[in-house]
Amino acid sequence: MNKSVGFILLLVMFTNTMNAELANGKIEEFFIKSGIEERKIRIYYPNNNSVDDDTTFIIMNDGEELFLERDSWRGRTWRIDKSFDELAKINKAPNVIIIAVQSAKKYKGKFLDNTRRYLELFPKEAIKFLPEGNKKKIYGSLADTDYPKFLVESVVPFVEGKFKINLDKNNLGVIGSSMGGLSALNTIVEYPDEFGFAGCLSTHWIGIKPWEYLLLPIRQRISGDQDTIDAIYEYVKENISTIQNHKVYFDRGTRGLDYLYKKPQESVDKLFFDNNINFETQVYKGHDHDPVDFGKRFIPAIEFLL
Repeated sequence: MNKSVGFILLLVMFTNTMNAELANGKIEEFFIKSGIEERKIRIYYPNNNSVDDDTTFIIMNDGEELFLERDSWRGRTWRIDKSFDELAKINKAPNVIIIAVQSAKKYKGKFLDNTRRYLELFPKEAIKFLPEGNKKKIYGSLADTDYPKFLVESVVPFVEGKFKINLDKNNLGVIGSSMGGLSALNTIVEYPDEFGFAGCLSTHWIGIKPWEYLLLPIRQRISGDQDTIDAIYEYVKENISTIQNHKVYFDRGTRGLDYLYKKPQESVDKLFFDNNINFETQVYKGHDHDPVDFGKRFIPAIEFLL
């Protein structure tokens, strides 16, 4: 058997097995060239929806944390299939297609945990606002992957070609959590004509100190970095006018890492309010920085954004 044919058959079998385990809808899997490797893209059809002129497409970051628990590196996911099943049962299922984009693959790289996810999703345009010194040099040399550009130049054309449609701010948005939430905001700021809304759950405003990153496998916690907080804020402030006609959803929990988001999120909320941005911000008491909690907030997020 031809190797490529065998791979396709194996992929189909895996996808069929996965679909059988979903609470709602179906998934198709594809691979798109991304940097040095291929990246998995999952197209999720809630309620087996067909596509029409009123369908909204939502790109979701960290696609491996959205569906089955075995896909996630920590065994905890949003389970958005269950959210859509809940909406279907009350006849509120939205006409959407989800484009779940896998995060940066682990490989022998420049960080102890062998992943480039943090640097990939960090807004490169904020680096110029960091103070001069080693930290700025480190970000400038290592943060060399432009994730929003990858979405616009690779993922969006792929989806347009598959469905024979044109995607723009009228029918396309992006949602993510933690660094994925920060990247979602970065994406609509940099590409306001291509994306109409951003869902930013538990947005990771606080960055990480280099020494904390190196000790993360041992300490399992971070305190954040004020220079990074300030740089991201100044970046958003400088570009706030680009999203005057867009929708942005923010939320955060009150436990764990989310506890540290309170002050920076409140600063961004004020910035958005003062500039008349169409946004919503929510605080969920008792929620932690956890995919299961993100999933509990998925329905409120899309109800505001759609």
